[in-house]
Amino acid sequence: MKKYKTITILAFVVFVFGGSNMFAHGKKPQLPDNYITFSFVIHPASVGYKHRVASSTYLTTNLDYVGDRNDIYFQVGAGYMIPRKFWIFWFYGGTGLQFSRNHAYQYPYITLGTRFWILYSEVVYPIQRGGDSGFRLGFSVTF
Repeated sequence: MKKYKTITILAFVVFVFGGSNMFAHGKKPQLPDNYITFSFVIHPASVGYKHRVASSTYLTTNLDYVGDRNDIYFQVGAGYMIPRKFWIFWFYGGTGLQFSRNHAYQYPYITLGTRFWILYSEVVYPIQRGGDSGFRLGFSVTF
């Protein structure tokens, strides 16, 4: 029940702050339509894709290879990029479902991340008992 409350709260925050005129005297953000991310610096190795569907809302997918478990995780979800650049950083958050190839289980997750220049970093927190957080650091290509 706790995981559903967390996802509901995160979805509410995305809905409330999703307005295009959230910041006073702010200019419209120039966010790209698509991102492809590559992470191999920090465990696990990952490839991801983000596609913009609204002003700051993205549909996301990630494919993570976890070498010590010899498993592949597939994540699908939605993310929200804060429509304001803080110094050189763009911050975003999201939620979705994660599937495992070997164990055929699924569970929700929350992700928080930042994008800067051509690099990005993310923290993925699975909402389950005994779930291990994942960290990503790598390159982000926009088009």
